[in-house]
Amino acid sequence: MKEHIILFVCTGNTCRSVIAQALFQELKEEFFPGLNYQAESAGISAIEDTSPAKEAVFCLAKHGIDITTHRAQQVNSQLIKKSSLILTMTREQLNFLKEHFPQAQYKVFLLRLFCQQREHLKNDEIKDPYGEGIFFYEDIYKQLKRDIKKLLFRLAEEQKDG
Repeated sequence: MKEHIILFVCTGNTCRSVIAQALFQELKEEFFPGLNYQAESAGISAIEDTSPAKEAVFCLAKHGIDITTHRAQQVNSQLIKKSSLILTMTREQLNFLKEHFPQAQYKVFLLRLFCQQREHLKNDEIKDPYGEGIFFYEDIYKQLKRDIKKLLFRLAEEQKDG
Protein backbone atom coordinates (compact mmCIF):
# COMPACT_ATOMS: atom_id res chain seq x y z
CA MET A 1 0.00 0.00 0.00
CA LYS A 2 1.41 3.39 -1.06
CA GLU A 3 2.18 5.76 1.78
CA HIS A 4 0.48 9.14 1.54
CA ILE A 5 2.23 12.42 2.28
CA ILE A 6 0.48 15.34 3.94
CA LEU A 7 2.28 18.62 3.37
CA PHE A 8 1.71 21.38 5.93
CA VAL A 9 2.52 24.81 4.53
CA CYS A 10 3.10 28.15 6.20
CA THR A 11 5.28 31.15 5.37
CA GLY A 12 8.79 30.43 6.66
CA ASN A 13 8.57 26.76 7.72
CA THR A 14 9.96 27.61 11.15
CA CYS A 15 6.79 27.81 13.28
CA ARG A 16 3.27 26.69 12.34
CA SER A 17 3.95 24.09 9.67
CA VAL A 18 6.77 22.58 11.75
CA ILE A 19 4.49 22.32 14.79
CA ALA A 20 1.73 20.79 12.63
CA GLN A 21 4.12 18.25 11.11
CA ALA A 22 5.50 17.23 14.51
CA LEU A 23 2.04 16.99 16.07
CA PHE A 24 0.73 14.94 13.17
CA GLN A 25 3.55 12.41 13.50
CA GLU A 26 3.29 12.28 17.30
CA LEU A 27 -0.50 11.91 17.43
CA LYS A 28 -0.58 9.46 14.53
CA GLU A 29 1.84 7.15 16.36
CA GLU A 30 -0.17 7.49 19.55
CA PHE A 31 -3.68 7.00 18.17
CA PHE A 32 -3.38 5.51 14.66
CA PRO A 33 -0.01 3.78 14.21
CA GLY A 34 -1.36 1.85 11.21
CA LEU A 35 -2.45 4.98 9.37
CA ASN A 36 -0.76 5.09 5.99
CA TYR A 37 0.29 8.78 6.13
CA GLN A 38 3.47 10.71 6.84
CA ALA A 39 3.78 14.46 7.32
CA GLU A 40 6.16 16.95 5.79
CA SER A 41 6.25 20.72 5.95
CA ALA A 42 7.45 23.62 3.85
CA GLY A 43 7.10 27.37 3.49
CA ILE A 44 6.08 29.62 0.63
CA SER A 45 8.87 32.06 1.58
CA ALA A 46 11.21 29.75 3.48
CA ILE A 47 14.91 30.37 3.80
CA GLU A 48 16.29 26.90 3.14
CA ASP A 49 18.01 25.15 6.04
CA THR A 50 16.81 27.61 8.71
CA SER A 51 16.28 26.15 12.19
CA PRO A 52 12.84 26.31 13.81
CA ALA A 53 11.99 29.36 15.91
CA LYS A 54 13.34 28.94 19.43
CA GLU A 55 9.84 29.48 20.83
CA ALA A 56 8.51 26.63 18.69
CA VAL A 57 11.36 24.37 19.86
CA PHE A 58 10.69 25.28 23.51
CA CYS A 59 6.91 24.95 23.20
CA LEU A 60 7.11 21.47 21.69
CA ALA A 61 9.88 20.36 24.07
CA LYS A 62 7.48 21.16 26.95
CA HIS A 63 5.19 18.54 25.42
CA GLY A 64 7.92 15.96 24.84
CA ILE A 65 8.43 16.60 21.12
CA ASP A 66 11.87 17.37 19.70
CA ILE A 67 12.03 19.46 16.52
CA THR A 68 15.63 20.60 16.82
CA THR A 69 16.74 18.63 13.75
CA HIS A 70 14.10 20.21 11.48
CA ARG A 71 15.39 22.49 8.72
CA ALA A 72 13.16 24.81 6.72
CA GLN A 73 12.44 24.05 3.10
CA GLN A 74 10.80 26.01 0.33
CA VAL A 75 7.66 24.65 -1.31
CA ASN A 76 8.61 23.24 -4.70
CA SER A 77 7.01 21.25 -7.50
CA GLN A 78 8.55 17.97 -6.29
CA LEU A 79 6.99 18.34 -2.82
CA ILE A 80 3.67 19.34 -4.35
CA LYS A 81 3.67 16.39 -6.73
CA LYS A 82 4.45 13.73 -4.10
CA SER A 83 1.90 15.06 -1.58
CA SER A 84 -1.57 13.55 -1.42
CA LEU A 85 -2.94 16.43 0.64
CA ILE A 86 -1.61 19.97 1.15
CA LEU A 87 -2.87 22.02 4.08
CA THR A 88 -2.13 25.73 4.51
CA MET A 89 -2.37 27.94 7.57
CA THR A 90 -3.83 31.00 5.80
CA ARG A 91 -5.89 31.91 2.76
CA GLU A 92 -2.92 33.85 1.39
CA GLN A 93 -0.82 30.66 1.38
CA LEU A 94 -3.71 28.71 -0.11
CA ASN A 95 -4.10 31.23 -2.93
CA PHE A 96 -0.32 31.31 -3.52
CA LEU A 97 -0.17 27.54 -3.96
CA LYS A 98 -3.23 27.43 -6.21
CA GLU A 99 -1.76 30.17 -8.38
CA HIS A 100 1.79 28.77 -8.60
CA PHE A 101 0.84 25.07 -8.72
CA PRO A 102 -2.51 24.99 -10.56
CA GLN A 103 -2.14 21.26 -11.27
CA ALA A 104 -2.49 20.64 -7.50
CA GLN A 105 -5.58 22.77 -6.82
CA TYR A 106 -7.68 19.70 -6.08
CA LYS A 107 -5.50 18.72 -3.11
CA VAL A 108 -4.80 22.14 -1.51
CA PHE A 109 -7.00 23.22 1.40
CA LEU A 110 -7.07 25.60 4.33
CA LEU A 111 -6.07 23.47 7.33
CA ARG A 112 -8.71 24.59 9.81
CA LEU A 113 -11.60 24.28 7.37
CA PHE A 114 -10.43 20.88 6.15
CA CYS A 115 -9.99 19.51 9.68
CA GLN A 116 -13.19 20.98 11.08
CA GLN A 117 -15.19 20.01 7.96
CA ARG A 118 -17.20 23.22 8.18
CA GLU A 119 -17.82 25.92 5.60
CA HIS A 120 -17.35 28.79 8.03
CA LEU A 121 -15.34 29.10 11.20
CA LYS A 122 -14.97 32.31 13.18
CA ASN A 123 -11.18 31.86 13.10
CA ASP A 124 -10.42 29.77 10.04
CA GLU A 125 -6.73 30.70 9.82
CA ILE A 126 -3.79 29.81 12.06
CA LYS A 127 -2.14 33.11 12.95
CA ASP A 128 1.62 33.46 12.58
CA PRO A 129 3.30 33.30 16.00
CA TYR A 130 6.68 34.48 14.66
CA GLY A 131 7.96 37.30 16.83
CA GLU A 132 5.30 36.69 19.47
CA GLY A 133 5.86 35.37 22.97
CA ILE A 134 5.80 31.80 24.20
CA PHE A 135 2.15 32.06 25.33
CA PHE A 136 1.09 32.81 21.74
CA TYR A 137 3.01 29.71 20.62
CA GLU A 138 1.19 27.68 23.29
CA ASP A 139 -2.14 28.88 21.90
CA ILE A 140 -1.09 27.91 18.36
CA TYR A 141 0.08 24.51 19.65
CA LYS A 142 -3.30 23.87 21.33
CA GLN A 143 -5.24 24.99 18.26
CA LEU A 144 -3.16 22.82 15.94
CA LYS A 145 -3.40 19.83 18.28
CA ARG A 146 -7.21 19.98 18.26
CA ASP A 147 -7.34 20.35 14.48
CA ILE A 148 -4.83 17.59 13.80
CA LYS A 149 -6.67 15.16 16.07
CA LYS A 150 -9.79 15.78 13.96
CA LEU A 151 -7.73 15.37 10.80
CA LEU A 152 -6.35 12.03 11.99
CA PHE A 153 -9.81 10.70 12.83
CA ARG A 154 -11.04 11.79 9.39
CA LEU A 155 -8.11 10.12 7.62
CA ALA A 156 -8.54 6.93 9.66
CA GLU A 157 -12.22 6.77 8.70
CA GLU A 158 -11.39 7.30 5.02
CA GLN A 159 -8.66 4.63 5.13
CA LYS A 160 -11.03 2.19 6.83
CA ASP A 161 -13.74 2.84 4.25
CA GLY A 162 -11.32 2.01 1.52
